[in-house]
Amino acid sequence: MCDEGRPACSLCTVSDRKCSFTSGAPTDSTSTSTAFQSKSTSPGSFSSSNIAHQETSIPPSDKGRGLHSAAPSDALNLHHLHLLIHLTSSKDIFDFGATHHRATENSAALALALKKGLEAPYLLYQLLAFSARHLAHLHPSQSQTYLEQAITLQTQGVSLFNVAQLRQVDESNCVCFLIYSGILGHHLLADALSLRDRPLDDFLAQYARCASLHRGVRMIAVSSWPLLMEESELVGMLSWSQGFMTREPHGQQCSLITEMVEASASLDRNEKEACHEAIKFLQVGFDSVLSADWEEHGREAGSKGNKHQMTYSWSVVVPPEFMVLMADKRPEALVVLGYFCVLLHHAREIWQVRDAGRYVFGLVDGFLDEKWRCWLDWPREIMTSD
Repeated sequence: MCDEGRPACSLCTVSDRKCSFTSGAPTDSTSTSTAFQSKSTSPGSFSSSNIAHQETSIPPSDKGRGLHSAAPSDALNLHHLHLLIHLTSSKDIFDFGATHHRATENSAALALALKKGLEAPYLLYQLLAFSARHLAHLHPSQSQTYLEQAITLQTQGVSLFNVAQLRQVDESNCVCFLIYSGILGHHLLADALSLRDRPLDDFLAQYARCASLHRGVRMIAVSSWPLLMEESELVGMLSWSQGFMTREPHGQQCSLITEMVEASASLDRNEKEACHEAIKFLQVGFDSVLSADWEEHGREAGSKGNKHQMTYSWSVVVPPEFMVLMADKRPEALVVLGYFCVLLHHAREIWQVRDAGRYVFGLVDGFLDEKWRCWLDWPREIMTSD
């Protein structure tokens, strides 16, 4: 399914895949990879209002229908059943780096997600899309087939979400919105970090687009926070997440780049504040991944949370102004990105991340001149020592 955006639908562009819409129409001479460089990259380009008003593949007369009233052409088939079985039987598809004490909680969370998916088809489509994305990782020889399934299901899910989120957020849909936002975010991150053999410009454009789309969906989910805190099944996780994102940084890993930003002659005060905010969240991430509490007291300290939370959340919690600086390849922002690669490197055992930290760091390190590369000594040491 394609949202028929021209010259290619947004999800196909974000996922760097051949768009089914353009494949059936006269082709544009500009390839997807070149489009990364020619299109302006604005972190706000996929705001929640943009998502809501994109053209969708659902005929107007069918926009209110649910899963049980779907037309035969839209009905789930044996391929989807295969994805559902994998979703429920795989041990690592939802392993986002949390402690082993969370196995029972992950199982309960999946059961809740599937239950809510029957109420909100957009969530079910995204769950199946994520299953296909994981299978593409597990089976490289069949990856193209699974990736095509993933983008088809994900695009249909976004189309249905566009319609669903036009309703007022209330107790009947707030949990679905939150779960959808989380799974979509993990899926988009996997897509962004999978780029290889491309210049830095391509990665930055891809990462910014994925962050923008996730930010728009996340804004809708966050708007329902008071209602979500009344949901007994999610209170523990949400309380931990809220506490994590409001933590004050304690470590010193980012002290040098904090000084670098403050001393910069090319950044104005607003740009410096955006960089400082991004660095603050980075340090909170380092405090988490370098803490012994996650291993020694996992059941108590980490049972509701994930030490890699900032790895997934950083792109959507940093100020949009910082994303603009990064997309513009301002050296100060790229140095900060180089430090973020250390967080990615610590999460390399997670299937969505793998070797992306070392790879993206190589792009940044190779782009900056010597004046700026000296600020990357610590990340470089981390990358070469492991």
